[in-house]
Amino acid sequence: MKQKSTSVSKEHMDFVDDKSTALLLNTPKSARIILWIIAAFFILAIVWVSIAKIDKVTTGSGKVIPSSQMQVVQNLEGGIVKEMLVKEGQSVEKGQKLLLIDDTLFQSNYREKSQDLASLKADSIRLRQIIKSIIINNDAARWQEKVQLQIGPLSFDREFSEKHPNLIAQQQNEYRDVMANLQNQLNVTGQQIRQKQQEQNETRTRISILASNYQIIQREYGMTKPLADEGVVPEIEILQLQRSMNDSRRELTSARMKLPVIESEIQETTYKYTNIASDFVAKNQQELSDVSNKLSSMAESQIGLEDKVSRTIVTSPVKGTIQKIHINTVGGVIQPGMDLIEIVPTEDTLLIETKIAPQDIGFLHPGLKAIVKFTAYDFTNYGGLTGTLETISADTIQDEEGNSFYQVRIRTEQSQLKDANGEDLPIIPGMTASTDIITGKRTILDYLLKPILKAQQTALRE
Repeated sequence: MKQKSTSVSKEHMDFVDDKSTALLLNTPKSARIILWIIAAFFILAIVWVSIAKIDKVTTGSGKVIPSSQMQVVQNLEGGIVKEMLVKEGQSVEKGQKLLLIDDTLFQSNYREKSQDLASLKADSIRLRQIIKSIIINNDAARWQEKVQLQIGPLSFDREFSEKHPNLIAQQQNEYRDVMANLQNQLNVTGQQIRQKQQEQNETRTRISILASNYQIIQREYGMTKPLADEGVVPEIEILQLQRSMNDSRRELTSARMKLPVIESEIQETTYKYTNIASDFVAKNQQELSDVSNKLSSMAESQIGLEDKVSRTIVTSPVKGTIQKIHINTVGGVIQPGMDLIEIVPTEDTLLIETKIAPQDIGFLHPGLKAIVKFTAYDFTNYGGLTGTLETISADTIQDEEGNSFYQVRIRTEQSQLKDANGEDLPIIPGMTASTDIITGKRTILDYLLKPILKAQQTALRE
């Protein structure tokens, strides 16, 4: 027989009794290897359970609750149903069209007011251009420079020009007519000033001539008077010279008195010239102020009409499911403020209301991650939904059986589960669920030793 090998040295045999020596010498080497492997496994297992960590969770039970209330769709003005676009049980998105209301009356009023508003805008632009075109300078030395007209085209934006070409042409013509009328008034008054200035020049010339004639008659009288005194010239000639001198002096005085009157008339007419432009500007400024006030008021009214037109398209305020339609008849009358459609909101997230025992509440706080498992769907097949703890009740609540609990709300990141084919599994309010709120990490060894440590703390107590 082949001798069995042993790893025990002969020196060690001296320290072992005969029976143990015989057992060691007769033990197979493979058995000893298995023993070493088992020992190593237990050592590695102890190291692993001391290092490996698992989630520390607080469990609770709860149910799905609606995150928002039932939405009732109404219409402020009412009207006649033009078209129904949805049916009961249909899922709708936020902003999706639900039904159409006949907008004939609203559109008619809106277009009428829009035309009035455009007309006022055009009037405002024309009046501003008129005021801008008239430049008054009372400090100018020459009366022709006191009023300047700079006639230019009216400026409208491109969109307005494309929408209202006829209105713009009408405003352009009115602007040119108004400025032409002002120019005519200024031309007439300017002509009056020129006539007065011509009369002033003629009067000055006449004064110069009369003064010269008066001086000549005076010299002639002075030369003839001595001769008449000596009897050389008849006395009648002296009398004629005196009469001529008096007439000349009277005409000269009259001409000189007329000159200030003419100058005053020139000043008055010049004032009238500038006053025509000033009054014209003031009149258009007042008209512009009235137009601006009407424009502001009508713009506010137009916003209201635009809202009325937009509300003829009834849209869903939320994402959800149509629960009830109160009116289905096309052509039916909708009363103002009448309930039209009821929608159950379907959010992208779910709100889970969970009950947590008072002894488990210590480490919970908003922001903790959680896993929600729905009893209607097997967790091993469909999994659960991850969520976040949002709120914790301020105090405990008692149920009908007198059990106390804290009410905790968890919001999920998604609102539906998926089956094996990737199709959505509906989750509706009222479904029950269990929740695992992750409060931290702990090793497997801590988990295994917890019952022992707890028993040690409570041992030998009455």
